[in-house]
Amino acid sequence: MTKVLLEAPILTKSGYGEHSRLVFDALRENKNLEIMINPLRWGSTTFSLPSGAVLDSIQAFGSYVQNCKNSNKNAEFDIQIHVGIPNEFEKKAPYSVCVTAGIETDRVDPSWLIKTHQGIDKIIVPSNHAKVGFTSTNYEIQNNTNNTRSILNCACPVDVIHYPVKEVTGPPLDIDFSTDFNFLTVAMIGPRKNLELTITGFIEEFKDNENVGLIVKTNMSRNSTMDRVNTKKTIEGIVESCGEKKCKIYLLHGDLSESEIISLYSHPKIKAYVSTTHGEGYGLPIFDAVHSGMPVVATDWSGHLDFLTGELKGKQKKLFAKIEYDLKKVPKSAVWENLITAESKWAYPKKTSYKSQISKVYKDYGMYKKWANALEQTVRKNHKLDDILDQYLVSIFGKSFAKDVETEKTIKELRDEALSIKNVKQRAKFAKKVTSGNLSQTEKIEFLKDLFKDEKAYVLSCGPTLTDHDSDKIRQLLKNNLGISIKQSFDLFGDDIDIHIYNCANFKEYDYSKNSPIVLEASTSPYKLGQCDLKFFIRERDFNKSLSVTNDFDSWTFEKQPLLRPYGPGIMYEVVFYTLQHLGISEVITIGWDNKLIEGEANQQHFYDKKGSKFEKSNFIHSNEVADNQASVNTLSHEEKITTDTMLPWYDWLKSTGIELKIVSSINPAPEEIQRIEV
Repeated sequence: MTKVLLEAPILTKSGYGEHSRLVFDALRENKNLEIMINPLRWGSTTFSLPSGAVLDSIQAFGSYVQNCKNSNKNAEFDIQIHVGIPNEFEKKAPYSVCVTAGIETDRVDPSWLIKTHQGIDKIIVPSNHAKVGFTSTNYEIQNNTNNTRSILNCACPVDVIHYPVKEVTGPPLDIDFSTDFNFLTVAMIGPRKNLELTITGFIEEFKDNENVGLIVKTNMSRNSTMDRVNTKKTIEGIVESCGEKKCKIYLLHGDLSESEIISLYSHPKIKAYVSTTHGEGYGLPIFDAVHSGMPVVATDWSGHLDFLTGELKGKQKKLFAKIEYDLKKVPKSAVWENLITAESKWAYPKKTSYKSQISKVYKDYGMYKKWANALEQTVRKNHKLDDILDQYLVSIFGKSFAKDVETEKTIKELRDEALSIKNVKQRAKFAKKVTSGNLSQTEKIEFLKDLFKDEKAYVLSCGPTLTDHDSDKIRQLLKNNLGISIKQSFDLFGDDIDIHIYNCANFKEYDYSKNSPIVLEASTSPYKLGQCDLKFFIRERDFNKSLSVTNDFDSWTFEKQPLLRPYGPGIMYEVVFYTLQHLGISEVITIGWDNKLIEGEANQQHFYDKKGSKFEKSNFIHSNEVADNQASVNTLSHEEKITTDTMLPWYDWLKSTGIELKIVSSINPAPEEIQRIEV
């Protein structure tokens, strides 16, 4: 029997308590595990009664403690699982896993990262936002002894495992509301949930509408009588500050069972869920609303985005009313030692956007209800309890615990299978299947190494000359060779593309419904901007440290840096060339890589914005347009110069790795050593 110590707030009525019970249920799936529970407290939250299985495991831990006192070596355990925040972790087993919700901000505290150097062997989080908080956070540490500086980062792998949909049944909640159209919010009073904005924005929007209500399920930390009195006083103060109103505000306070909570979400008079949260590690109340089929209005940032995208009419889309926000430093009141640093940032939802979105949901409820129904189907399909429990076992104990035979295959076996496929386009499709699966990023990178060795690749960029060529001829070239598109070039040739690479500059949401390539994102955004299989983070934008200045190409291969990318500047240097090198490509031909400002103008860099273009520019950019950012515009001519100056060193480095670079462009200022060819 494998002895497992589960240290967790498993008896508390909290999000971490629910997380703990989920982990325990996963462990119970395997009968070869002896589980001992050390029940931890979680703040001032109340307790729930343990099940028989939980109680037995707690008693087993009591026996362990007694045996330790008697110096019985047989009492030691093999694996430790700590559910909570990493800085409270203390290693007690040869192999230790920390299960945490992560953090609501854009970075984790240094003390969390230190623990990954002091015994945590793996971290499991519920969202990609939480994962990025670990993998992209770095701190410069000063060693006063020898006056040196080093970088503190996350030293262990981080897996993402979502929450499951739980099927809970029970009698309907015996409560009525005088208004027929009601929004619901579930949030504890405090700085993070932003309840004051939720309430004041609602009143401002619906102050003259007596048919609309907002139901606030909240407390301050406890469900006691005194807490209810204080909570009521706080909410009344917020409401009174808004002046006269016709809309209704309802306060719900107190413990609700799981069946009562689900009944609340399905109440016939509760039509939509709203959250103006600053950030979520996951967002369980929002998740409950989604799998209950309720339209959602929420801040367009952080952990809940993982489950707010679904399929509608064959396309992947964010199926909720998105509240715009600004990403800024947290207020001083939110800074919390060992949890939230003063340098952390989170979302500040815009009140105007919030008011606009709840108004749209009210006026066009039928459309948002269709979205909610589609999203519910997606979530119920992708968040099945058995699958989630299995993922925990695989993450903690290895792939031998997987039920799915496909996931049991080693990276070598997957590579061998891929390499046995002679047709390069079919091999790319198989690679997409693997990279979109449940592998870690480092495993995906290991799988992709030299997967297309000695193949020819065409790289399509977005320069003005991309559309100067016969598009049918380009498509013909892509039919039998590896096709790599950069950003919006995918919109023109997506049907024949095998790998798509984008960043945050001139960003748009891409449509992969017709063809789903391997997708790479490399950006200064710490969280995923779109649907990608590999996400790289660009930590700093400093010209003096860029590759165009240092020419330190060797240090940034995918094998040496599987999570971070250097500043190029430019996507070609930051990730495209490295992708080609990693895949083992022997010949690369770029089409539309011009590296040239037309007439020196910032708004004429691409095929879709050059003078006389037949393309509507607004169709190709959704956000972060470079030409609208004066600071970026001011540096473009400098970027053009330094990236041109380093073309020859890049060419030489690529050649040293076995890649012959050729260019299709009439305006690219590359040196004559790089061959120009025609389509």
